Amino acid sequence: MSTNGDRFSGFLRRALPAASALALAGAVTMSIAKPAEGTPPNGLPELKALQEIEQLEYCYAAGTDAIGRGDLETGKAIYARCFTEDAPVIIWEAGADPADPPVVSVPSAEAWADFIDVLFAESGYVGTQHLISNVRIDILPGGRRAKITSYLIATHVYDPLSSVQVAHGTYENEAVLTSSGWKLSKRTFRTLSFMRIDSPEP
Repeated sequence: MSTNGDRFSGFLRRALPAASALALAGAVTMSIAKPAEGTPPNGLPELKALQEIEQLEYCYAAGTDAIGRGDLETGKAIYARCFTEDAPVIIWEAGADPADPPVVSVPSAEAWADFIDVLFAESGYVGTQHLISNVRIDILPGGRRAKITSYLIATHVYDPLSSVQVAHGTYENEAVLTSSGWKLSKRTFRTLSFMRIDSPEP
């Protein structure tokens, strides 16, 4: 005949392995969640800042591609969401020495929008697609400024079926925390390559 003690012992025999497994799972979870050695803990505000700063890169691409399809006003409106008013845009051409002066330097995103609107039209592009990747963000001490590095593959379309111009390069940007969130405060681009690709004649 079972006693309360026997029932309790049986319960422990069944429960302890499960509890041990849960404890082990918890230990694994804690180990995974723990920051890498030497990395300061990432609290929720920092993770939110990193996400918001990363979105600035894609905001820039969306604004540029709006201009690439001939919609300057939409492009400027998008830029206004991701740039400070006085954020310069600076470009070095492919093959330039690091000590060479930039080939383009404009004082603001609005000026950049006007510049590429004319450039895209004169170049004969009917559309563009800017793909930004490998985004790395370093929030500086104080938490209100950041440096951003990212890669670009830009496709400028002459003819959707036969001809494009492709650019590759690296952005080295700066961002600042404003009263309306993070904004790009400086955008620089060092062009790695810039070439036209045409499909062969049939």
